[in-house]
Order: sequence, then structure tokens, then C-alpha cells
Amino acid sequence: MADRETEVLAKIASGASGLNGAAWNRLGRGDPFISHEFLSALEDSGSVGRGTGWTPAPLLIEDDGAHLVAAAPGYLKTHSQGEYVFDHGWADAWERAGGQYYPKL
Repeated sequence: MADRETEVLAKIASGASGLNGAAWNRLGRGDPFISHEFLSALEDSGSVGRGTGWTPAPLLIEDDGAHLVAAAPGYLKTHSQGEYVFDHGWADAWERAGGQYYPKL
């Protein structure tokens, strides 16, 4: 078997709702919390999205045939709520030093 290089393309989508659900679910191996239906329900219900501080930004990896070969849910955050480590102090210090802490992935 000859070695063949495959180019991949990494993209960040604007949400799960507009993605191919069957292709997404094929990668999740039945985990309900990363299923297309669950992630779309979060978006459609307004649990994430405009005004929540959680902007959907799923990561997609496609092969050179434009087939989805890897994916991960992701969110751009504009605050530090709902995290295990509260980094408000870090954010404040960075902003005082002239940096822009948010949005973060």
C-alpha cells in the first residue's frame, strides 16, 4: 500500500444547527451530550448564543474530499461564568495591562 498524503482543512463553524447532523453524529459514537441534536437544541433554545456569553464555534476537520473526519464542540466566551476555574482576577489584570482577555475559546 503506497503512502498518500492527505490535506486537511480546519474550520470553525458558526454553530451546530447548520451542520450535517448525520456526519457530526457519526463521529460522536453515541454520546448524547455531543450529539448534533443536543448541541442544536442548546442553540435553538437560546441556552447558548446571542446574549449568553457563549457563542457557538464548533471546530471541524475535513479531508481533501470535504468529508468531516473530526469535530469538537466549542464556544467563544465573553465572560468567565460557568467554569471550573474562575479567572476574573487574571482577566482584570490582563485588561489593566492593556490586553484583551475576551473572547476566549
